[in-house]
Amino acid sequence: MWQKFVAGACVMTGALGFGWSLCGEMSSDIRHLKQQKQILLYILGEITYLHRPMEEIFDIMAGRAEPPYDLFLEDVARGMRERDGNSLIGIWNRAVNDRKGRAEFSRIGTEYLARMGDCFECEGEQLQVDALRLFEMEIDSEIDRITVKKNENSRLIKALSTLTGILCIILFL
Repeated sequence: MWQKFVAGACVMTGALGFGWSLCGEMSSDIRHLKQQKQILLYILGEITYLHRPMEEIFDIMAGRAEPPYDLFLEDVARGMRERDGNSLIGIWNRAVNDRKGRAEFSRIGTEYLARMGDCFECEGEQLQVDALRLFEMEIDSEIDRITVKKNENSRLIKALSTLTGILCIILFL
């Protein structure tokens, strides 16, 4: 009899854990996009008001950004110092590709990070600032979309995972 109780507890723990994991994934996407927006706003401020070179901006941001973006920006700054004939876009894309599939970056976080690098393709300070501002609006809309989706689905996911666990207990015991 105690084996059935332990098995039921394991099934419920697994079902609840699965539901919480799905909700946590959506929260992780929101957190990554908000961190990227902070990086984007800092770059905009540095370019617009202080007219600093990109290498210096990435050096400063590497010290201020939260993990895992601090290491990412440090790699980009190191690549800018070394150059080796690569453009900023090439250095950025290589740093993004090095992080694809790692646990510290979500799929959406990696996708938007790669798209942020495309904004550096513009020639001239004003075009680059305009591209970054447009990308900022895109990040804002994606944050809003994921937040709405999370609010709509999180209670449903948690309830369904609980009910699935109870159904599995009833069927197998």
